[in-house]
Amino acid sequence: MSFYIRMPSGRVPRRSRISLRLASLTVLIAYPAGCLIQLIFDHPGPGVTGLALVLLAVLAFFWLAPSQVQRIAGEQVCQLDDVERDLRRRAYAFSYQVLTGLMAAGIFYLAVANDDTRLTLWAPQTYAHWNAIFWGVLLYSFTLPSAWLAWTLPAPDAEDEAEADRSADEPAEKPRARWWLWGLLASGAAVGFVLARVLAP
Repeated sequence: MSFYIRMPSGRVPRRSRISLRLASLTVLIAYPAGCLIQLIFDHPGPGVTGLALVLLAVLAFFWLAPSQVQRIAGEQVCQLDDVERDLRRRAYAFSYQVLTGLMAAGIFYLAVANDDTRLTLWAPQTYAHWNAIFWGVLLYSFTLPSAWLAWTLPAPDAEDEAEADRSADEPAEKPRARWWLWGLLASGAAVGFVLARVLAP
């Protein structure tokens, strides 16, 4: 599951390999770290720090969204060549393995946490807890394919960059709009935020 933010000009913004790797790591590390800080500390100071980390993860994702790796992961299939389609398949296979492993570990943890006779572990109880988990899973599903591509693709040589420049100068085929996805994400985030505020004790 992924998507791609296409620039109006059709040109793919240039991102260095190091910056793509840093952005993907920021998304995958800053979001859970921010949620854990907000969960552990009740004081306003650490809570603001946790919220700042979550915001940093979201900003890093939107910086990553129009990049060349996100294009391979989320662009429409008709806009990709055979090599890019194969890279997408491999990136999705890696993401599937990681997500299924995380899901299995999460379900096992919840099973143990709800068994009060053995261990006393934290378990999500409020809507805010489940809301944070939902958006974390969604963010990971969007980012993992791009992260795999950022860490495995070799740096493009001069000939490939020149070919990319020539392709970008050509008029691009206008693809179908994906405003429904943006509306779904925005409305879900707004509803989740409002419900978390209303239902919070």
